[in-house]
Amino acid sequence: MVNSGMEEAVFEWYDNTYNCKPLFSKVKPELSLETSLSTGKYPWARETGDEIMNDYFKRFNVDDSKFDFIAYWPYEKGFLPNFLRPRSQKVPDIEPKPLTLRMLVESAKSGYWLFY
Repeated sequence: MVNSGMEEAVFEWYDNTYNCKPLFSKVKPELSLETSLSTGKYPWARETGDEIMNDYFKRFNVDDSKFDFIAYWPYEKGFLPNFLRPRSQKVPDIEPKPLTLRMLVESAKSGYWLFY
């Protein structure tokens, strides 16, 4: 794939495969380079984020060895509040970093994950 068409290829892949119409909405979200998969109005759950990123790395042949999934989808506390957990099982309150379509495009152009 030529780099000049990489942005279009990533957008087309994401739009056709993962950009779905949210529940109670009449239209799919409009995509831009700043669209985030992990934060914002429509963040993906961890499981879906994992599926998306695995598909992305395979489809665009991007080396994922420097990709830190937890930075974008940190562990969630779940149903048991931290104050009821033993100290060794407390889950830190960490905000996810935004993972944008721009990051996917730029990393696809280079062939390895650029953001760490």
